[in-house]
Amino acid sequence: MSRTMSVYLASAVVVWAAILAASALILRGTPLFGQLLPILGAGAAWFVVIVPGMLTRSGQR
Repeated sequence: MSRTMSVYLASAVVVWAAILAASALILRGTPLFGQLLPILGAGAAWFVVIVPGMLTRSGQR
């Protein structure tokens, strides 16, 4: 894994962890967080799993 990819992954994980934590704090005690969690989870999965996988595959060709 290249240094650029490592920095990207670390940054994406930190940002999405902060987004999820802030949302949990703001929306605790309401049913809205349960509805918002799948949407935020999909966004996190996109930037932490899918995009790096696509970038790695395109770099191997």
